[in-house]
Amino acid sequence: MSGYAARTGFADREPALPPTALADMVAGLYGAMAVLVALREVETKRGRGQVIDLPLLDPLFSFIATEAAIYRLTGEVRERTGSRSETTSPRNVFRTKDGRYIGISASIQAMAERLFRAIGREDMLADPRFRTNTDRVRNAEQCEAPIVAFIAARTLAENMEVFERAEVTAAPVYDIDQFMADPHVIAREILVDLPDAEMGDLPMHNVIPRLSATPGRLRSPAPALGEHTAEVLSTLGLDDATIAKLARDGVIGLAGDVP
Repeated sequence: MSGYAARTGFADREPALPPTALADMVAGLYGAMAVLVALREVETKRGRGQVIDLPLLDPLFSFIATEAAIYRLTGEVRERTGSRSETTSPRNVFRTKDGRYIGISASIQAMAERLFRAIGREDMLADPRFRTNTDRVRNAEQCEAPIVAFIAARTLAENMEVFERAEVTAAPVYDIDQFMADPHVIAREILVDLPDAEMGDLPMHNVIPRLSATPGRLRSPAPALGEHTAEVLSTLGLDDATIAKLARDGVIGLAGDVP
C-alpha cells in the first residue's frame, strides 16, 4: 500500500515484496527516535508526556517519498528497474563464475573510469555512448555488457581481488553462509551466540548501535513460552498455591507445560 513494493523488482515481472517485516522494522526505528524526542521535551522544557502517532504506512512511504514529486512533475508511473539506478550507471548486480554475486555502483565519473580500466576496457571512455553518466544511463544495457562478461569469467574471489586492487566500489552480495564466515563480521562480533535449550547455541545480532560508555550486551536469549509467568504473577501478589491451581486449571501455562 505504501508503494514501496511497486518500486521493487523488475519491469517485466510482478512487484517483489521485502523478505522481512520491513514496515515493522522501519516503524520501530522511527518509534525509538520519537520516544527519545518526547523524553527530551520533558527533560528540557518540563513538558508533559505525549501520544506518539506512528502507523506502519507513513514510515515505509518515507523511503520512496520522492516518487510523489516525480509523478506530479511527469504524470507518469515509473517502471521498476531491478538493481539498476535511474540516475547513475553502471550500477547493478553481476553473477560470478562460481555462482555468487557482486554489486557494483560506479556512481561518479572517476569511479566509472576506474571500473572500465579494471576490466581492460579503457576504450569505453572514448565511446560517446559511455562518455558521461547521462550517456551511460541512457545505454545501461550496452554499458554493462562487458562488465557482465568480465565478472562471469571469474570467481568471486578473483573478481574481488581485481576490484580491490583498482579501488572500485564493488562488494560481494553475501548469502548468509558467506556473511557468517566473513573476517570483518567475526572481528566486529556482529553475531553473538547465546545458549539455547534446543540448538545449544543460537546466533543473534549484537547490540546496535554500540555506545562508547554504555555499549550494552545481550544478557539472555528470548524466554520460552511461560518461562516468566510465575514470576510475573507473584509480583502481582499471587502466591505459589494460586499460581499452581491456575496452571492445573489450564488458565495459564508455565514453562514446563509448553511442549
